[in-house]
Amino acid sequence: MKAFHALLFSAACLLISEGAEIINGRIAKPHSRPYMAYIKVQKGPYDSICGGTLINSKWVVTAAHCEISCSPGGEVMVILGANSSDDNATEEGRQKFHVTEILQHPQYNDMNMRNDIMLIGLNASAEFGKYVQKKSLPQTYEDIEAGTVCETAGWGWTGDQYADRLMEVNVTVLNRRTCQRNLKNEVYITENMMCTSVGPGGQDTCNGDSGGPLICNGVFRGIISFGTHPCGKHNGAAVYTRLTKEYIDWINKKIGHQL
Repeated sequence: MKAFHALLFSAACLLISEGAEIINGRIAKPHSRPYMAYIKVQKGPYDSICGGTLINSKWVVTAAHCEISCSPGGEVMVILGANSSDDNATEEGRQKFHVTEILQHPQYNDMNMRNDIMLIGLNASAEFGKYVQKKSLPQTYEDIEAGTVCETAGWGWTGDQYADRLMEVNVTVLNRRTCQRNLKNEVYITENMMCTSVGPGGQDTCNGDSGGPLICNGVFRGIISFGTHPCGKHNGAAVYTRLTKEYIDWINKKIGHQL
């Protein structure tokens, strides 16, 4: 099993890159996904990255295993309106924030990857416009049918460096029974998780893409969590935290008055 994150800070705060990006995807059209958040932790010589989704002007939802709170003394940046992963890029509409609050799901378990969801509060309100927009949370909570083609995106590792531009890929929803078999029972797939298969050309998500959104028929349905190793392997699978009513209720309880 692998979690899709970036560098190693400590045994308790896994953020290690195993060497792949959004695999066999494509470069996203600049600013075509204005809800995407680029999350970067800088600490000494080490950086780690995750993706996230802006759900209102001050809050981003991402994966709990990104463990931003495990970086005392490090600087956490959230960049909105980004296409380039370069901190110093001068893209029009780019907005940079610090993190003032981290709300990890209280039942998150890094052994079985249950409840892999986290909220990040920004130090200022994002300015909405052409380059930055929120992505609404789902209003219905039905399972997405196996075979549905969805989309996801991220700035993950390319094999020798991180992607310098936002990458995107189409992935196909996989039923839980097949997903469980592909994972070789390393982790039990619950109703609060959903899976996608590795595409025929090796299309997949991987390290550094953690926390990014799964979009199905235009609706925000999941958060990139973990998957089989190596990324892009035939009969592999990626697993997402499914945005169930339980999680939406938790988000609304924490920040609902600000949505």
